[in-house]
Amino acid sequence: MLIDDIKECSKCGICRSVCPVFAETNHEVMSPRGRISLIEAMLENGLIISERYIDTIRSCIKCTRCADICPSGVRPEKIVQSARELLYKYIDLSEQAKEIFSIVSNSESFRKYLISQNIDKTDEIPPLWQLPLIFHGKAYLPKLAEKTILESYPEYINSGGKHKIALFVGCSINYSNTYIADSTIDVLKKLGVSIFLPKDQSCCGAPMLFHGDTQKAKELAKHNIESLKYKDFEAIITLCPACSLTMKQEYEKIIDDDVKDFTSKVFDISEFIDKLCDYSVKKSDMSVTYHDPCYLRFAQNISDEPRKILKNTTDYIEMKDASKCCGYGGTLALFHPEISGKIGEKKVKSIVHSGADIVATGCSGCIIFIKDQLAKHSVNKEVLHTVQVIQKSLNT
Repeated sequence: MLIDDIKECSKCGICRSVCPVFAETNHEVMSPRGRISLIEAMLENGLIISERYIDTIRSCIKCTRCADICPSGVRPEKIVQSARELLYKYIDLSEQAKEIFSIVSNSESFRKYLISQNIDKTDEIPPLWQLPLIFHGKAYLPKLAEKTILESYPEYINSGGKHKIALFVGCSINYSNTYIADSTIDVLKKLGVSIFLPKDQSCCGAPMLFHGDTQKAKELAKHNIESLKYKDFEAIITLCPACSLTMKQEYEKIIDDDVKDFTSKVFDISEFIDKLCDYSVKKSDMSVTYHDPCYLRFAQNISDEPRKILKNTTDYIEMKDASKCCGYGGTLALFHPEISGKIGEKKVKSIVHSGADIVATGCSGCIIFIKDQLAKHSVNKEVLHTVQVIQKSLNT
């Protein structure tokens, strides 16, 4: 029961010390403890679900920092997720939201939908965006690729090596940030990894879970488990922390059957390369620092793996507060751009202070947002996915 989970919270407030949203707002309701208290009051006192309540529940980026530090073992992000599921059941979504949810599972229909939108790209600063959450008002998108990744490559890429994996691309990389998948496929081929790229893979379901549509997420999860043919491969590689987190942890919760055989094979690309591949190369003189995506470091405990790779292949410099949120925070940048901007400004200062020429990270969303913030502050730095840095090292 949700109320039982809520009662486990002692309201000590330690969670406030690590919440990136509370750090910028200093509003109690924007802290994990505040959100839990608000949800508790709603359940026990029948409070009217207002726009402010919805906005507060949405403001949680589910980074799991609070769960990591809680002395009582409370999982605030799970309580927030349950609250979002309740909202979805009792509040009608807009017709546009329903349209997105109905077509996102089909890559071609989703692509046609995006192309049909009238997208304004006239701003001087690169706009904030996220796929496929574009239904909550006017949103901006990056340039769509002429061909998606799933259209650009054969379903099987045989590298003749001992490793055979299934590659899950994810929405934003398939439709827009295709260069990340291009680099991944090139790196895996060079490392002797054969790749299965199923054409019918779909959205991982994370956006649906964010808005509480567990049923649609469940349908997508079952579809992906079947399409990835995991029993035939030693690993399922992901390029997006939200995708890997959803597949590793959420699929077990929303699917009735035991899917541990599937979830145990899901790896972030840096995790897979560090643990299972020989990537020995001559160390380059690239000056690189690293930003931790929240969903990798805190939700999946993946932080040493990308650093180990970067230290072995580049002139690596650890930045101050590398583990602090860049400000992107899933949909925080869309619902609360003013909070995101404040968080992002601090990340820019850390990057500049590091002195590195290249910023590496493992999240396409973080890449776009950090580029946006650097441009806004007139800072010229290259921002790359970790796998792109690996590719550069292999090619030197």
